[in-house]
Amino acid sequence: MGVAANRPNMRRSSRIFAGLLAGTGLFLLAVSLLMLYVGRSMLRDDLFAQRVSASLDDPRVAEFVALRITDAVIAQQPDLTAVRPILVVVTRGVVASDPFRAMIRPAVRQAHRALLSSTAEDILLAAPDAGVLIRESLAAVGSTAADRLPARLAPLMQVQGGSPTLRVAGGVIDVLGLLRPLGRIGLLAGFLCLVAAILVSPAKRSTMLAAGVGVTTVGAVLALSVLACRVLAPAVILDPAAADAVVGLSVAFFGPLRIVGLIVAVIGVAVAVAALPGDGLDPAKLRNDLWDFASRPRTRAPREFVRLTAIGAVGLIALFSPSFALSMAAVASGAIILLLAFAGWRRLIQPYMPHDLVATSEQVRVAPVAWAGARVVVLIALGIGAAALILRVRPQAEIVLASGGTCNGAAELCERPLNEVVFAGAHNGMGSATNPTWLFPNQDIGIRQSLDRGVRAFLLDPYRGNRIGDRVRTDFDAVPHANRKFEEVIGPEAWAAGMRVREQLVGDPGPSDVYLCHGFCELGALRMAGELRIFVEFLVTHPGEVVIIDFEDYTPASDIVAAFEESGLLEYVYQGPLDPNWPTLGDMVASGGRVLVITENETGGVPWMHLAWEGLMAETPYTFRTPEEFSCRENRGGPTAGLFLVNHWIETTPAPRPSNAQIVNQRDVIVERVRQCQSERGMTANIIAVDFAGIGDVVGAVRELNGLTPLTALLP
Repeated sequence: MGVAANRPNMRRSSRIFAGLLAGTGLFLLAVSLLMLYVGRSMLRDDLFAQRVSASLDDPRVAEFVALRITDAVIAQQPDLTAVRPILVVVTRGVVASDPFRAMIRPAVRQAHRALLSSTAEDILLAAPDAGVLIRESLAAVGSTAADRLPARLAPLMQVQGGSPTLRVAGGVIDVLGLLRPLGRIGLLAGFLCLVAAILVSPAKRSTMLAAGVGVTTVGAVLALSVLACRVLAPAVILDPAAADAVVGLSVAFFGPLRIVGLIVAVIGVAVAVAALPGDGLDPAKLRNDLWDFASRPRTRAPREFVRLTAIGAVGLIALFSPSFALSMAAVASGAIILLLAFAGWRRLIQPYMPHDLVATSEQVRVAPVAWAGARVVVLIALGIGAAALILRVRPQAEIVLASGGTCNGAAELCERPLNEVVFAGAHNGMGSATNPTWLFPNQDIGIRQSLDRGVRAFLLDPYRGNRIGDRVRTDFDAVPHANRKFEEVIGPEAWAAGMRVREQLVGDPGPSDVYLCHGFCELGALRMAGELRIFVEFLVTHPGEVVIIDFEDYTPASDIVAAFEESGLLEYVYQGPLDPNWPTLGDMVASGGRVLVITENETGGVPWMHLAWEGLMAETPYTFRTPEEFSCRENRGGPTAGLFLVNHWIETTPAPRPSNAQIVNQRDVIVERVRQCQSERGMTANIIAVDFAGIGDVVGAVRELNGLTPLTALLP
């Protein structure tokens, strides 16, 4: 009796022990496989270099590398900014070439060895011959650009040994190196634990089924690693290009891990199917179960909620991402076919299996075990999605919406009339070298960066055009006066380049819209409403700032009004009078109308648009070939105008040169010239318009001209 009474306790203990062994085995299996794969990929310099080289097959990685190489070239030769889009295209072709990959692999191996070296203090990833390759390719574009390219490209990436990121990366790789030998031991131990769990279990078939489902789950989780990188990278990395590059690198480094995961999952499925009772998997029952799940409502609300949510998610994916839905359907179909194949093999070998394993009376509950594994995979996938969502909507730094009683950064300016305040200005402020498709830009930074730097006046050119692919075709017939000065403004070379691009545009034009361009939208275009939203975002977070926008308008006034309405900027436009009593900056801030809008060709009767050259504004000439040619003589506008625009850049049509801005944008140069112009013309210089506002110190010059303390003197 005592032995019989102890049997349930022994079975319970054996079942618990088998469960612990199975859980330990699955854990060791997952960790060991991941450790072995990552350690092999990260620790072997030859494989690491191969992965980096292979990642260049991904257009996202190639584009990122091409942009960084281009920026390195331009850093040495700033005047190449004008042809940056051409340089990017050429560099992209170089990056995709076999010579570049052959060159980059030794450099990556050298950097990898330096990182693993305990004596390494600096890492230098250099491709000194990339410049030569790019020079040869540029020769096909034009000898001038090729000649101006440096013979040897500077190091592409240099990371100092004191960098916290470098120390962390080195520490992680060191740990992987120490633990990697344990991976093989862990893999063997995991396998032995699973076998031991089946042998000691009083319910061997159930344990075998659970082990098979567990191994399948481990494989599915490993296969999800690439999906995790795809989903989390854009949420963690704010720079879209860098996020895309990380996704591409993750595919190169962890793509094979997905294959490993699928192989492990297939092995697990085979083990699970072998443990099924009776004849194994019944195709008819599987079909009926799937149809039952899709069509029969559940009596319990939580289960019905899960069922409807799953069905709705499938419908949404199919509706908004049909290609992804088709790929998932193909994967699901492949999994079902594989299950049926395994079931067929099981029936085929069943006559040759041990009789006690086939004819066992053990009750095996298949559905709960299978659903347990599915739940783990679903929960991990949902966790990845939730993490990405949380990271995307994570709270940003608190924005203080208080001006502190200042106007344009100084309390003294609040009591000063607008026509007695000096504004830092950006000539053709929309054309930025940060836009990879803009040829011949006048600025090195975009509107957002200019505002952050302290620029408060923007000279912008709106045009009407039609998008064709990634370019915009200019509508030269939108405004009659547009054609009369295009070639005069942008020069014959830019005109010819624009016409060549225009002739190459093939396809159906998109709807007509308003874009910010310079002469030719084919050379670069930004949708106007989108750029005006940048001003809205800035004004919302900087309630004490006043901005001037001067439009050299080549589109009807009604188009400008529509763009202001769509962007929300109309709410911030100054609607009050100007002459004879100009509003103070404080008045404009109090009224909420903090954007003064000026147009150079027409106002269309819009009351808040002010025509520049009919008594409102006067200017200096704007075509100076050298600094010595700078003058303050009258150009457009009369001597009684309320505002005075000083055009302060060197004209090198069609390609503005940052090297000139490095000379004329210095604070002392600007201050000396502006004071001379104020003396000669008897007017306060209100807008100092420069090219490449991110170079030099136009903002510092404006503070000095406004009689304000230099910002450096205010720092502790």
